[in-house]
Amino acid sequence: MDQIFESHFGGSSNSSNGGETDGYCPKCRADTSHIILESYGDEIRRVQCAVCGDIHTYKKPRGAAEDAEPVSVTRRRKLEKLDWLSGIQNYDRNSAVRYSPKTALILHQIVIHPSFGVGFVSEILDDHKVELTFRNNVTRVIVHGRGENDEELRGEQVEEEELRNLLKLEMGPTPEEIAAERERRLAEEEAEKRRQAEERRLAAERARKEAEQRREEERKRREEERERKRAEREAEKKRKEEERARLRAEKEAARLAAKKAREEEAQRKREERARIAAEKKAERERVRLEKLAQREEEKRRREEERAQKVAEREEKRREAEALRKERDKDRERKKKEAERIKKQKAAEREKAAKLKQKERERKQKEAERIKQQKARDKERERKAKEKARMAKQRQQERERKKKQKEAARKKKQADLKRKEADRKKKEQERLRKKKQAERKKKEQERLRKKKQAAKAKKAATKKSSAKKGSAKQAASKKGSAKQAASKKASAKKAASKKASAKQAASKKASAKKTPASKKKAAAKKASASKKKAAAKKASASKKKASAKKASASKKKSAAKKASASKKKAAAKKASASKKKSAAKKKPAMSKKKAALAKAAAKKKSSKKKSSKKPAKRR
Repeated sequence: MDQIFESHFGGSSNSSNGGETDGYCPKCRADTSHIILESYGDEIRRVQCAVCGDIHTYKKPRGAAEDAEPVSVTRRRKLEKLDWLSGIQNYDRNSAVRYSPKTALILHQIVIHPSFGVGFVSEILDDHKVELTFRNNVTRVIVHGRGENDEELRGEQVEEEELRNLLKLEMGPTPEEIAAERERRLAEEEAEKRRQAEERRLAAERARKEAEQRREEERKRREEERERKRAEREAEKKRKEEERARLRAEKEAARLAAKKAREEEAQRKREERARIAAEKKAERERVRLEKLAQREEEKRRREEERAQKVAEREEKRREAEALRKERDKDRERKKKEAERIKKQKAAEREKAAKLKQKERERKQKEAERIKQQKARDKERERKAKEKARMAKQRQQERERKKKQKEAARKKKQADLKRKEADRKKKEQERLRKKKQAERKKKEQERLRKKKQAAKAKKAATKKSSAKKGSAKQAASKKGSAKQAASKKASAKKAASKKASAKQAASKKASAKKTPASKKKAAAKKASASKKKAAAKKASASKKKASAKKASASKKKSAAKKASASKKKAAAKKASASKKKSAAKKKPAMSKKKAALAKAAAKKKSSKKKSSKKPAKRR
C-alpha cells in the first residue's frame, strides 16, 4: 500500500540516496521498486530491489513504452483499447489477483501491482509478457507466467472489499490529504521504531549480563572438570607404566624360549634338506636315463613314419592324376551340354523379344494416338488463349498509343515554349553583343584617328626642319618599299586562301562529326585562328624591326636629308600594316561568330533529337 502512495504521489526521490525508483531486477526478472544506494547527481548507479533484496547496478524498467519491441508497438496501435477508468469499471473484479512474476495473467484481468497500483491486462504479448494499463493510462510491459506449478500460476486472489478500498485510494482523496496522512503515519512509525529500538537495547543489556553470568559459571565448571580429568590421567599413567613393565618381562621370557625353539627347528630343517637333496639327485639321474632311451625310440619311430608317408604321397599322386583326367572329361562333357542349353535359351529369348517388340509397338502406337489427341486439344486451348491474349494486347496497345500521343502532344507544347524562350534569350544576347561590338569599333576608330593626327603633326614638323635630300634616292627607296609591301600583301593573301581552304575542309569534317566533336572542332578553329593572328602580328613586328635596322644603317651612311624621307616611309608602312591587321581581325571575328552560331544551332538540333527519342521509347 505504501508503495502505491509513493509511486503515484511523489513519495520517492530519484536524485538522492535512500529514495525509491522503478527499475528492472535481474533476479526477479521483472520491473520492481528499488531503493537508491548510490547516485551521482541525477545518475542512479547502485540500487537494492524492494522485493527480493538483491543489490545490483541500476537498470531502466524494461516495460517502458520506449523500450518495447517495434513489432509489438505496431501491433498495439491497431488494437482498440479501453482507458484505465473504463477498464476498471467494466472488467470483472472477482478475478482480480496480486501481481507476481509467477502468476499467469489473462486478457482484461484486474491486477494489483505493489509499485504501480491497480491496473488491468490490456494485451497479451509473447515470451511470457503482458501489457498492463494503470492510472492516467500509463502502460507497462511486465513478465508473468513464470510459476512451476498450478498454485503459483493461479496466484493470490484479491477480495472485492480490498479492491474497492484500493480503488478509493486511487481515485478518492486529494494528494494534499494523502501527503498529510503519510506524514502522520511516518511520524507514528518513527516513534514506534524508537520505542522498539529502546526495548531491544534494554533486552540486549539484560541478555548481555545473563550471558556474562553464564560464562563465569561455565568457566568455573570447566576448571573443576579439568582438575578431575588431570588426576584421572595421572592414575591411568601410573597403572599403564606397571602394565608395560610386566609385559616387557613376559615378552623377554617368550623371546628366549622362541629363540631356542627356532635354533632346534633350523637344525632339523638342515638335516631334512640334505636328505631331500640326495634323493632328488638320484631321481634326476634315473629320469635322465629314461628320457635318453625314449628319444632313441622316438627317432626310430619317426624314420619309419617318414618312409610310410613318402609311399602314401606317391599313391595319392597317382590317384589325383587319374581323378584329374576324369574331371577334364566330365568338364568337356558339361561344356558341350551348356553350349546346347545356351543356344536353346537364346532362341527362346529371341522369340520372346519379338513378341515383346510387337506388344511395345502396339502400345507405342496407342500412346502416340492419345498424345496426338491431347496435343490437338492443347493446341485448341492455346489458340483460344492466344486469341484472348491478342485481343487484350490490342486493347492495351490502343490505350498505350493514346497515352503516348497525349504525352507527345504535351511534350511538344513544352518544347515549343522552351524554344521560344531560348530564341528570345539568344536574340537579346545577340543585340547586346552587337551593341558592345559597335561601341568597341567606335572606340578603336577614335583612337586610330587620334594616332594618325599625332603622326601627321610629327611628320610635318620633321619635314619643315629637315633639309632637302636627293630626289633619286628617295624615289628608289620608295619603289623598293612599295615592292616589299606588294610582296607582303601577296604572301598574306596566299596565307588567307590557305586558311579559308583549311576552314572549309574542317567545316566539312565537322558536319560529319557528332555535336560534341563539332564543339571541339569549333574551339580548335578559334584557337588556330588566334594563333595565326598572333603569328602574323609577330612576323609584322619582326619585319618592322628588320626594316628599322636597315633604315638605321642607311641613315648612318647617308645624309640627314635621307633620314627624314626614310622616317616618312617607315611611318606609312606602319600605318598600312596596322590597317591590314585590323582588316584581318574583322573577318576572324566574323568567322568566330559564325562558328559559335553553328555550334548553337547544332546544340538545338541535338536537344530536339534527345527530347524526341524518349517519346519513341515510351
